[in-house]
Amino acid sequence: MKFLFDSNPLIYFLNGALPPQGQNLIRQGMRFGAAFSVISRIEILGYEGTPQQGSAAVRLLAQLTEIDLTEAIVNQTIQLRRQYRRLKLPDAIIAATAMEYALPLITHNLSDFTCVAGLICHDPFSGGA
Repeated sequence: MKFLFDSNPLIYFLNGALPPQGQNLIRQGMRFGAAFSVISRIEILGYEGTPQQGSAAVRLLAQLTEIDLTEAIVNQTIQLRRQYRRLKLPDAIIAATAMEYALPLITHNLSDFTCVAGLICHDPFSGGA
């Protein structure tokens, strides 16, 4: 796997709101292997939308690798939550997943993750991974 997508770049991609460099990251991920956390599936498919939007989201996610919660990710999440009290649980799970697999995280919400030492993040709106 090359990198881990946070939920928001995938949502922006589905809505046609990513700049070209972000679209390229998504396409690279589909071709060369990128992943997302099970939490992102919950967030993406939990949004209200038309049946067509839901189908497009399912098709997109099917082209990437979903990483389930493992004991190691749960333990890393617990450590992150203890260390960074303001880190929201979904973000802690996504960060723990990226850290467990040593993957850079592609997110537009850099401020949500800047506190996490050792986590490498890239914004799809400002350049590649």
